[in-house]
Amino acid sequence: MKLVFRKNDQEEITVLQSFDGDERKFVYTEMIAVLIDKGELEAPVLEGDFTVDEQRSINDMVTKINEVTKQASETGDDSREGDDTPPL
Repeated sequence: MKLVFRKNDQEEITVLQSFDGDERKFVYTEMIAVLIDKGELEAPVLEGDFTVDEQRSINDMVTKINEVTKQASETGDDSREGDDTPPL
């Protein structure tokens, strides 16, 4: 899954999800399901007049999501065994 960021002439940003070219409204739970299943998001698509800082921020966000997902999958569910602290 790719996240598609579109910026219009009024500087409004819309986020969509793209599944093999099929674009849909962004839904957090679908993104989480993809992360659980696939382990990462594909590189984001940016359409419109994004500044360099906006581009960097979006790419950094996707990179961070992928890093956290990878760390969580490497840790596994057993990491909290014996720990009474509720998950975040």
